[in-house]
Amino acid sequence: MRIEFTNRRHAVAASRIAFEAQVDDRPVWCSVSLDALNNRFDNEGTSSHALLSAFDANRVRIEKAARNALSRNGGQSVELETNDFK
Repeated sequence: MRIEFTNRRHAVAASRIAFEAQVDDRPVWCSVSLDALNNRFDNEGTSSHALLSAFDANRVRIEKAARNALSRNGGQSVELETNDFK
C-alpha cells in the first residue's frame, strides 16, 4: 500500500485537525484530536491558529502515527487520539 500525505489540512470545530492522505491514489481524510495535540505536543490553545501551529510543528510524528494506523486498517480514515502516540 502506498501512502503519501498532501498539504491539505484544516481545523475542525476547534477540536481536531483534519489532514489528507493519498492511499493508492485515493484521498483519505485523517485527523488528530485536540487532546492528543495538548497531551503529546504541548499545544495550549483552542484557536484554529494554535491547532494548526501545533500540527505543523509536529507533522512528521503525526503523519508517522497516521501511516501506521492506515497500514493496519487497510487505508481507511483514521482519527488519532492521545494513545496513538507513545
